[in-house]
Amino acid sequence: MWKRRTFHECAEELEVLSQDFRDAYVNKSKLEQQIQEKILQEASERGIEILRVLALSIRSEQDFGGIPSIRTTVGALKRSANTSEVLSTLNSYRPPYDGRTGFEPLSLREALNKIAHANPYRAGFFADSAVHDLILSGNHGSNTWIAIVSIADLCRVIKSLPDQNVQLV
Repeated sequence: MWKRRTFHECAEELEVLSQDFRDAYVNKSKLEQQIQEKILQEASERGIEILRVLALSIRSEQDFGGIPSIRTTVGALKRSANTSEVLSTLNSYRPPYDGRTGFEPLSLREALNKIAHANPYRAGFFADSAVHDLILSGNHGSNTWIAIVSIADLCRVIKSLPDQNVQLV
C-alpha cells in the first residue's frame, strides 16, 4: 500500500482515485460488472480514508498556525435544509455546484469540517467523465446542512497550500 506522507501526495492520490472511480462509473473501459463494482468500492474506501486524514490534519495545522486559512471555494453549502431538500439534492444534483439557489460558496476549511462531520447515511455523489462531486449532509445544532464538495477543486486548493507531512491524531 502506498504511504501518504504529505498533503500534496494525499491530494495527488485522491485525484488518481477520483479518475479511477469516474472511469469505472461511466464504464469507460467496458469492464465486466463485477470488476467495475470492485474498482468503485476500493476507490471509494481509499478516497474516504484520504479525505478524513486530510480533513483532520489540515484543520489541525490551521488551528495552530502551521498553515494559513484560505477562503478559496471548493464547493457550495446550504446552511439550513429540511429532510426533503437533503433527499432531493442527493437524488437530483447535477453540476455545477456554484450558483445553486439557497447555497453559498464553500471554503476549504468549511469543506474539511463538513467532511469530518458528515452523516454517512445521508451522503452521495455525482460523477461523470469530467466531474466528481460529493454531496454531504449533517447537523450543526438543530440545523441540517447540505454541502457539495468538488474533488477536483478540493485537490487543487490543497496542492496550493504549503506542503507538509500529514500528522495523524
